[in-house]
Amino acid sequence: MPRTMDSTVLNGERQEFVTGPWSHEELERIAAPWPVRWLFPPAPGDPDRVVYPFAGPGGLEVGIRDVLGHNLDIVGIEVNKDAAATAVAAGFQRIIADVRDLDPHHPALRYTRGLLVTAPCQCWTPAGKRAGLDPRNQEIFLDMLTCAWEATIGVWEEDQCADDCPSDCPDCPYGWSGPIYSLDEVWAMADDLTDERIGLLAEVVIWGLALSATWDGFAWVAMEQSSALPEIIIDGIRSEFVCAEWLSVDFQILDAVDYGLASRRKRTFMLASRHRFLDASRTRPLSELPTTTAAHALQWPEGIRVNTRGVRKTAGGNCWSADKPATAITSKIRGWYWESDRDRRFSLDEAALLVGFRPGHPWTGSRSSCTQQIGDVVAPPMGAVVIGALLARPWEKRLRQYLAEIYNHAPARREHALVA
Repeated sequence: MPRTMDSTVLNGERQEFVTGPWSHEELERIAAPWPVRWLFPPAPGDPDRVVYPFAGPGGLEVGIRDVLGHNLDIVGIEVNKDAAATAVAAGFQRIIADVRDLDPHHPALRYTRGLLVTAPCQCWTPAGKRAGLDPRNQEIFLDMLTCAWEATIGVWEEDQCADDCPSDCPDCPYGWSGPIYSLDEVWAMADDLTDERIGLLAEVVIWGLALSATWDGFAWVAMEQSSALPEIIIDGIRSEFVCAEWLSVDFQILDAVDYGLASRRKRTFMLASRHRFLDASRTRPLSELPTTTAAHALQWPEGIRVNTRGVRKTAGGNCWSADKPATAITSKIRGWYWESDRDRRFSLDEAALLVGFRPGHPWTGSRSSCTQQIGDVVAPPMGAVVIGALLARPWEKRLRQYLAEIYNHAPARREHALVA
């Protein structure tokens, strides 16, 4: 029967967290939906614990594990069952849930060290309807951030109990009040948005402030989002962490093609550290990484052009040359084909290789579901770069080795079997 003796302050009240012995079933009930081991302090040498909302099929985790070679105890939260199944098949942990239904104050999270957030980007990107650019939606979103602060940290109280009261009077309401709203009230504000996905981005602040206000060991946040994220939104997110006295909150726009990826994938990344200053230059390689063309990555002959829009003619064109890095990969790759051969479509392995996965990644679901996962996923090489920079771990040599493996010395391509 496991035992643990511990206590902590949760929502202003001391929680005596255990008078063992406990059965495993009781511990599972207390920990749910988190792993039972997270109720206990990590042993020396154990990997840091990380919460990952909107975790998807595991691209960021592939970058951390397979490219960077670093071990983190990541538990991902994902509402899409196919994406979650893909991640589990690849060896990652998933809770199938809406992140808004989970409590960042849960006692199983007290030893959490990091937070990863890759919220949906369709409301910001030019490929979507860009509802995030609407001034009214932006106003509501920024109000959500303000209320997230007041639901996790509170407001600053300066009133004294009497004119002649000493400055150190224990009865004076001087300092942060503690939460004055519930998180449910913060989430309810998203009901006024024209696209609820805008409000999902607020989770980086909601969870980031809740974890840092409750647990002393919580140390860092990494976020990935559309490169079209408006500056006013970036400033709003940054301000909340700066006001919470985080030492570094750095935003950078990085394009994966500059890091050897065989397709363009420009994204905004936030690297935030609570207790130490970050060197923003750590995301830059010491020397230029090789440019990888789609034809080289896929072992195609020269001169192939890929049609992305059928017979439609648009201002942006409907073809790209495989003798260059591919255009940004989206879920629409399921219908792309060689201009010279309409029947020659992309296999899942080919589509995934363009965003940095080894052939044979266990994509799960229909072809449409799998290509949606590939279009939305964080490119593994960028996961290695960003987390390597954030945690001060060398990434460049390992990234070069990984790129050489998947692009220069990869085995013959094969179509990965679809799971119904």
